Parts: sequence; C-alpha cells; structure tokens
Amino acid sequence: MGEPEEHRSISLPFSAVVTGDTHVRRGRPALPGELLTAIERADLILHTGDFCDRETREWFDTLGPVLAVSGNNEDVDLLESLPVRLRVAAGDRRILLTHGHLERGGSARTAVQSAYAGREDLVIFGHSHSPCWEEVNGTWFLNPGSPTMRRREPQFSFAVLEVDSSNCVSTYFVRFDR
Repeated sequence: MGEPEEHRSISLPFSAVVTGDTHVRRGRPALPGELLTAIERADLILHTGDFCDRETREWFDTLGPVLAVSGNNEDVDLLESLPVRLRVAAGDRRILLTHGHLERGGSARTAVQSAYAGREDLVIFGHSHSPCWEEVNGTWFLNPGSPTMRRREPQFSFAVLEVDSSNCVSTYFVRFDR
C-alpha cells in the first residue's frame, strides 16, 4: 500500500472536479461526456479512489493535474502508488481527501464524519456512491457520488468545488442520466 498520508498545497483561486468511484477498467465504457467537459474547464481533479487499475489512473493524468487517494477496489500495483489520505492546504483551508472505507462505523458517511468532524475544514470522501454536502461540527463533508455506478441513487453524479482568492468555498453537483 502507498504512504498512509501525503500533504500537498494548492494555490488560490482554483476550480476542481471532484469525482471518485469511477470503477473504470480496461475495456469498460468511457467516462461520461458531462464529466469530461467539466474536467476541461477545471484547474484540477480531486479523485476519491476506486480508479481500479493503473491504466485508468494514468489516463486521468492525461486529462489534467490529479490529486487522488486509494479506494478499496484498486489493483495491488496501484495501491502501492496512492496514499490512503491526502491533506491539502488551500489558502487557510484544510482539506482532507480520503476514500472512506477504512474509517470504522456504520455507513461511510457516518464513519468519516465521526472520524473527522471538527478536525478539518473540508473532508472529501467516496465509497458510498451517494452524493453528500453537509456540515457537522464546523467541518464540511463532500461526497461527489459516482459518474459511472449510481447504485441506489436516482442519477449519476460528480461535484465541482471552487475556492476563490478570499478562501470562500462553493460547490455544486452535476447530476445526469445515461
């Protein structure tokens, strides 16, 4: 497995496509056009894990700068190159990127919230494929859902996160049918 935790910095302002749980493997259908169009407009991609294989991870690198963590469905060779958690400093904001499958608790959402509420400004996680944007004890939690496997959700989704030069954070979901 890769390093348990990495640290990075992002200059302000920035716009990021937040996605994860893409579950793309060689030979599977391409990513949806809605996601690719948003990536073209963004400064970077924040990926919550579950690329599944190294080829897909490397393909994401051709789309733009990617900050990513490992998920629970990565091939072994990919696990060795991705951290479990990524802490990002963006101006005065502390952002934690994690897949969410290693935190203990009921659902990924509850487990991540109980592990990090009050400790970070923003926690971005995946694993459940269920979009979420909510505040708990001063920490905002963002799960972009999945652009390829909606599970019980009515639509596929990803999120766009924007942080302006004053450290103001805004986000919105892009939801779509296939």
